[in-house]
Amino acid sequence: MSFSKLLKTSFFILTSAISLSVSAADVAPKDAPLSLQEEFENKLSSQAILRSTKYYARGLSYKINQKFNAEAVKKSFLDKGYRERQEDQAILAGDFITLKAQACSNMFGISLMQDSTCFHWKNESNTDAYVVVVYQNAIQQIFKADPTRIVTAGQTDPVMVAQFRNNEPIMQEEMKLADYPVQCLNAVIAIEDNDFLDHSGVSISGLARAAVKNIISLRKAQGGSTITQQLVKNYFLTPEKTFSRKAKELYMAVKLESKWSKDEILQTYLNVIYMGQSGAFQVRGFGAASHYYFNKPVAQLNLSECALLAAIVNNPGLNNPWKKTEKAKARRQLVLSKMKELKLISDDEFKKANGYQMPAPTVAKATETAPYYFEAVRVQAADLGIPVEGSTFYTSLDLTIQEVAQKSLQAGIKNLTETKKSLTKKKEKGLELQGVVLAADNQSGFVTAFVGGQNFRHSQFNRALHAKRQVGSLIKPFVYLSGLQYGLTDESNVTPTTVLNDQPFEWKFDNNKKTWKPENYDKKFRGEVPFFYALKESLNSPTAQIAHQVGIEKVIDLSHSLGLLSTMTPLPATSLGASQHTPLEVLQAYSNFSRFGEQIKLSFIEKALDDSGKVIFESTANFEPKPEAKSDKTKTAVLVGMMKETMHSGTAKYVQASGYKKPSAGKTGTTSDGKDAWFAGFTPNTTAVIWLGFDQSLATALTGGGAAVPIWTNFMKQVTESDSDNDFVWPDTVEIKEVESSLDKNQKINLVFEK
Repeated sequence: MSFSKLLKTSFFILTSAISLSVSAADVAPKDAPLSLQEEFENKLSSQAILRSTKYYARGLSYKINQKFNAEAVKKSFLDKGYRERQEDQAILAGDFITLKAQACSNMFGISLMQDSTCFHWKNESNTDAYVVVVYQNAIQQIFKADPTRIVTAGQTDPVMVAQFRNNEPIMQEEMKLADYPVQCLNAVIAIEDNDFLDHSGVSISGLARAAVKNIISLRKAQGGSTITQQLVKNYFLTPEKTFSRKAKELYMAVKLESKWSKDEILQTYLNVIYMGQSGAFQVRGFGAASHYYFNKPVAQLNLSECALLAAIVNNPGLNNPWKKTEKAKARRQLVLSKMKELKLISDDEFKKANGYQMPAPTVAKATETAPYYFEAVRVQAADLGIPVEGSTFYTSLDLTIQEVAQKSLQAGIKNLTETKKSLTKKKEKGLELQGVVLAADNQSGFVTAFVGGQNFRHSQFNRALHAKRQVGSLIKPFVYLSGLQYGLTDESNVTPTTVLNDQPFEWKFDNNKKTWKPENYDKKFRGEVPFFYALKESLNSPTAQIAHQVGIEKVIDLSHSLGLLSTMTPLPATSLGASQHTPLEVLQAYSNFSRFGEQIKLSFIEKALDDSGKVIFESTANFEPKPEAKSDKTKTAVLVGMMKETMHSGTAKYVQASGYKKPSAGKTGTTSDGKDAWFAGFTPNTTAVIWLGFDQSLATALTGGGAAVPIWTNFMKQVTESDSDNDFVWPDTVEIKEVESSLDKNQKINLVFEK
């Protein structure tokens, strides 16, 4: 900056400040537009500066048959900060007690095995009280107390994980000024605005000092902004650097001081000031920053930590204690020196605080992908007619599962990109392979993980919600279920061993004007094959023949009924997955398979409150929703029995070969053009969906079995580790029979048959 320009700028700022200080606080400069005044007044009166949408994730969840010993359950409560109480002590919100079987029976009037251990706790957020009964290293029973009644799951207090203001993801904890340690207040005032208690929004002496220093150094060395100006600049104005914007800032600072007390201004400033970046989330305010940098509440901060937060305010990127340690130390020392100069601390306090080490980096879960989940919450809220702005949402997001989903996807894509030359070349050209990982709890329909891409900061496009992609062979279970429900031309009673012909086949359509000839993936035909074999090996010709005999319209109707809601054109290719659907549709449909055709609508929201704290929506309590039948339960159970074989010896045999032993079923999906690779699979408790592809719809040279299945397996190994090993609870109308498969080297295979 030239000397003349610097002098002009400094003179302008200084004289503007002087003129503003002379003006009455409630009178705007003559050139201040009326709309600006109105906007400012509206924001002040509505407190819009603090209004945000809050999102809570689930606390710990306990479920029937979950593998959990008594010591692990006790540790989980202590880790969450619950206070342990004794039997003779009153249990308040945030407390838990451990009870032996007899004491538990007496207290709650329930019958227990002699060696059982009970854990009784009360939550703080809604004062719900639960009892979990552990017997032989597993959770056997769960009760909701007051009054005592059986439930299938219990939860600890939810965790606030994010806030959004104007759709910008933030981390913020709104606090009262009295909640801050005095040393934190002194630290920020000392370094940012030591005239704060004396000026009326603009510090004339501060601006004068800044102007003189800037002129002497021939550069913009000092800004002179007060805390009030910083608040105005960040939340009432755009970031442009012009004379007019500076004039507005000065006017609004004076105006704000006439409307709010010093306490209100400082409290708001400490709640909203930018303090760094955690993945996609802006860290806003000292409360959130304290948890982010020190992993503890701000009330527990010492002088050194308060000084470091005050140091970070100046430039969170430059003074990041993890990445710019020396600069952060130097800035902290400057804060402490200012405090000592102003006689806010002693020499001994300065020396001790200045000697503290920088905090170790903390790891925040799922920060890179959680915003995808919150977008899904907003979409559901809109569908339900719930206003988003200012509302509080208690979601079914499980931070641990989301983190596993995020890492499984990123590791899987990294491995594929490094080992597949075609993908490596595309990455070198800036083309990034993308993916989706979704998971839902089968008992409740609540979505526990929702990863709509590798990293939200790099790409905000939510593929899980908005990307309609060809599903390929994922459609085949719907075709085979149609055959089981409606029968075939020559066979009304279709079973897993009904014989199909894997041979060349022509499907004439459009009034016999056109002909479609499906081919298998390997270009081979196998002759006669059993119904179950054609599904587990994902054979195209037999699948198309089933759809032809049943009628493609019936296949489409059944698919729609089970959750694939997007348009499906009644053409032959639809039988092999030519229709396009979102991953969320696939998750809904396959979770319905896990319940043998009974639908529980997927939900991201467990409860919602409006900006006054009133409950405006609550999903079915205690994870006991009422499912709705969408297909024949017996026939769907037979289908699931066949889908289990996909994991054992079919296109997803990697699952069992990798050592994953939980009962599971699923289907791979690979589109004919090689642009999409899928796997959708489920255990009795969890359904998960994987999709891989390019946003630009380029060929990937990947298959569902080779690319998506390993990611699914890695994910499910971790998130179902504590689940029981029990099989699906089959309906009484079916039975399991052992059959011999000559096409599988005479292996003995267990299949489900209708009685």
